Amino acid sequence: MTREELLEKLPADLRPWAEIWLPVLMSFTEQQIEDFILSSIGMDWLDSYKQIVDAMTPEQKVAELKLRNAELEKLNQDNAAFVASQQSLLLSILAKALLGLKN
Repeated sequence: MTREELLEKLPADLRPWAEIWLPVLMSFTEQQIEDFILSSIGMDWLDSYKQIVDAMTPEQKVAELKLRNAELEKLNQDNAAFVASQQSLLLSILAKALLGLKN
């Protein structure tokens, strides 16, 4: 399987991350891969992530930081929309309750 075929099989939202991380993982030695897999299986994801970041080039780190910032911006926008909808719902409920008390 080629790199492109592998990327094609991933969900679209994971592809940008895989494009950065795959070359890093491919550069790992056999021992690094073993350590990475073992730490990942042990659910110590932060150590696994640090292994990837430590092996990244400065350009890869910048690309990942840009991707991470874009994801955080999207989460903030989604959260702002959620908060606005909750606020609207609350005000609607309060208005209906007040109108119900008036009658």
